[in-house]
Amino acid sequence: MTIFTNGGELTMSVGRYGTFLLLLRLYNESPQHSTEKILSKYFLKRFNNIKNINIYDVSEECHVSRATVRRFFLKLDHESFLDFKNEFTVPYDISMFEKELERENYVYEHINQISEVQTFFQYNKSHILDKIKNLAKIMYNSNNIYWLTSTSTTRMVEDMQMQFLRFDCFWDIIINYDKDKDLDIQEDDIVIVASSSAVLAHTISSELEEIICPVYLVTLNTQYNHSLFKDIIRLTDDTLYNFTDQISNETIKKEVVYRKYATNLFFDILYYEYATLYKTLKQNTNKNCQK
Repeated sequence: MTIFTNGGELTMSVGRYGTFLLLLRLYNESPQHSTEKILSKYFLKRFNNIKNINIYDVSEECHVSRATVRRFFLKLDHESFLDFKNEFTVPYDISMFEKELERENYVYEHINQISEVQTFFQYNKSHILDKIKNLAKIMYNSNNIYWLTSTSTTRMVEDMQMQFLRFDCFWDIIINYDKDKDLDIQEDDIVIVASSSAVLAHTISSELEEIICPVYLVTLNTQYNHSLFKDIIRLTDDTLYNFTDQISNETIKKEVVYRKYATNLFFDILYYEYATLYKTLKQNTNKNCQK
C-alpha cells in the first residue's frame, strides 16, 4: 500500500520496517564486541545507502568473513545479502519525523496539536473512552490476548506488555503476522491489531478473516473500514490518511504528533481501565471468600 505526499509517494512496507527494527534490537542487545553488534551498527549507520553497499566492503571494513555476513542476514530472515538489499527501504517513520522539522513555528504547532489529541480523549469524542473501557473488559475475559503489530506501535505495545503483567495479564505480541506461524488462536481469545495508518490491517485482512475469535483494530485512520473487525477504535476524528488522494506535508506533520501522543494516551487509559476492573473483581472475590 502507498500513501501519497506532495513530494511523491512513500511506500510503507510492513516487512522492511521489521528488518530495520531487528537491526536496532541486535545492536542494542548484542555484546559490545560481538559480530552482531559490529554488523548491525555498520548497516544502521549506512541505512540511507544500503543499495550501494557490497559484501566485499562489509567484509573488509568490519573485519569479518563473507560467510559471517551471510549468516548474519539469515538471522534477519533474509536468504542472502542481496535479498536484504533488494528488500530494504528507509522506514516511513523516519521520513515523517524529518518533515515535522519543517514547521514554521515548531513549538507552538507541536504543542497545539498535542492539545487537540487531549481534547479528543477528554470529551470522549467518537466514544473513545467507552470503546477503551469495553476493550479492557473483553481482554479481561479472554483466555489469550494477541497483539498484531508493526512499525512504531511495536515498541509501545511492548512497553505496556510489561506493565500489564502485574495484573496477571500476559500478551503475545506478533510482529508482522503470518497465518502460517505456529499460533493456535481459539474462540475465547482476542486479537488486537495495532496499526496507526491501517496499512498492516489492510495487508493482513484476508488472513485475519480466517480467525475465529473477536478481532479489534486500533488505528489513527478514519477512512479505513473492514467488516472483519468486531470494533475499530479510532484514536482521532481527524482525517490523517486518504488512500486515494494526495496528503499534504502539513497532514504528515500532524500524523507524527498523533501517532505518538494519541497512541500513548490510548494505552494509558487502557491500563487504567484494566487495572480498575482487575482490582474491583479481586476485592469482590476476597469478600466472597471471607463470607
